[in-house]
Amino acid sequence: MRFRNLMASPPPPSSATTTRTTTRTTTTKKKSAVRPLPLLRFAVICSTFLSLFFVAFFLKRARQHRRHQNRTVAYSLWFEPPFDDDDDESSLSSRAKKFIAEENARNDVAFEPHVTLLGPIYHDPADESELVAKTARMVREIQREEEGHKNRRRRRFGEIRFPKGAQIGTTYFQCVYLEAEVTMNLIRAREKAIKTFDVRDARRYVPHMSLVYGDYSRSERVRLTTKADEVFRKAFSLFNTDEENEDENFTGEAFEATSVSLWKTDVEDKSCKSWRKIKEFPL
Repeated sequence: MRFRNLMASPPPPSSATTTRTTTRTTTTKKKSAVRPLPLLRFAVICSTFLSLFFVAFFLKRARQHRRHQNRTVAYSLWFEPPFDDDDDESSLSSRAKKFIAEENARNDVAFEPHVTLLGPIYHDPADESELVAKTARMVREIQREEEGHKNRRRRRFGEIRFPKGAQIGTTYFQCVYLEAEVTMNLIRAREKAIKTFDVRDARRYVPHMSLVYGDYSRSERVRLTTKADEVFRKAFSLFNTDEENEDENFTGEAFEATSVSLWKTDVEDKSCKSWRKIKEFPL
């Protein structure tokens, strides 16, 4: 009987067997704990590689952009008020020239009165003739569109009006200005210019004639705006009706833009002394 009981019950494990079993269990746990590390290491290596790749890519693009900008110069398309040496001093072009010259003299800045259609247009100055050809093509398209509307009763394209008087700006090149009326003709002309020169400009188009360039304080800009209002007429007051603001009753400032001018306008030259007209294209 005692023999049977000994045969039925397993012998107690030895200390060596217990040690081996404990060691095996510990090793298995360590392996299971260490297993995610290779995957984590691989993910870190991949993310580092991708980060370095994108940094190198954008640095290369930035260098290419700087090299491209170093080879290019800024150009602009302008509408200029017609000016004749025999013009009366009361004409808009004469008063605008005088005001611009007097109020910008202290900063040694000089520029011609204009309304920008598009700019800046960056282009290689060595291939300026391409810009001239594109401008001529754009003007021809505007002229063809005008001929298609010749039987319609509407204001001529060349008339650019400034009904609001002088406005206070927030940038150097829009310190004080006359804001122009946004017409469909101006919008269509700008769309043609953007398409012709393949310029991407997300800014809202605010046609205007700048009167003062500069980084002046708010109080100084208010003073200059008040002075400009003494020289340039407003079209109407808040109490005028729509009927009083029809074309025949318009009493504000306006000029006939009879041409589009291509100008070389280095925006880094805040004195504007390097700016020059390339060519003028009659509308």
